[in-house]
Amino acid sequence: NVKIFGVVMLNKLLSLYLQSLVTTTILVVIASCIWIGYRALEKDKTAKQRQAHLYDILLIDIMTIPILTFAVIGILFIFQAR
Repeated sequence: NVKIFGVVMLNKLLSLYLQSLVTTTILVVIASCIWIGYRALEKDKTAKQRQAHLYDILLIDIMTIPILTFAVIGILFIFQAR
């Protein structure tokens, strides 16, 4: 009986993690697209600077998505507890 409860809890935890991962990824990609679009309006940048900025944004996205995922999963836990 305890094993079944553990599997159910693990399944629920993974489900919440994947839900928060998808949510965070979508939000970060939208924010990055807006920022890249805003920076693209500045016409005085060279191609090398634009490429460097794009790589910077991609690295920032890769680093912030997991951190924000755990923040969102904490919020989802709070909503599930109610």
